[in-house]
Amino acid sequence: MTKSEHTAKKINKLLETWSKDRAKLVVAIDAYAGAGKTTIADIIAKQNNDVVLINLDDFIDSWRNRKNKIVKTKNKPAVFEYGWYRYAEVEKIIKIFKSKNSKIIKTKVYNYDKNDFSLTKNFDLTKKILLIEGIFLFQSKNIISKFIDKKIYLAADFIKADKRRISREKKRWGKNYLDENQPDNLTKYFKVAYKKYIKRYKLEKLSDLVINV
Repeated sequence: MTKSEHTAKKINKLLETWSKDRAKLVVAIDAYAGAGKTTIADIIAKQNNDVVLINLDDFIDSWRNRKNKIVKTKNKPAVFEYGWYRYAEVEKIIKIFKSKNSKIIKTKVYNYDKNDFSLTKNFDLTKKILLIEGIFLFQSKNIISKFIDKKIYLAADFIKADKRRISREKKRWGKNYLDENQPDNLTKYFKVAYKKYIKRYKLEKLSDLVINV
């Protein structure tokens, strides 16, 4: 069993306890980029038939909107924390999940290869547990934070996580990979934003479960 599989198994046992006396449960997993949250969340969903998973990256805003926000503001890191994703779309899904008329829905998600919303995903909202994985999920100005019943924080070594993220990005983009020292690479703003975020909200104290990854 891999470390990620072991972590997922541990979380699934806790999900069983948390959901025992609830009709519906919304759980969020937050972690630094490259910490492995997407991998762990995917394994959780595969192990647990009661879980429907939302990957926040599927609901990223269009590249044009993100770029315009970065260009027009002096506080560029804040764009990552507050304006990088289409939170309103996620809120709609959560509301359907929480309602008495929960159902299976199909919605458009982001196609990173084409930079558009040409992909669709099905979400079985009749399930008992909605798991959301992403970044900046716990900040109080986030419109979906009020729906979160339980918070899981994956505490990672930022240096190791950065190495994994960079390796992943180089593999994905190949010759089109943009080094982080280049002016057009926006990762530096994300790093500033996330460090401020964990310091402001003290994620290890705020969360219901903290796992070192």
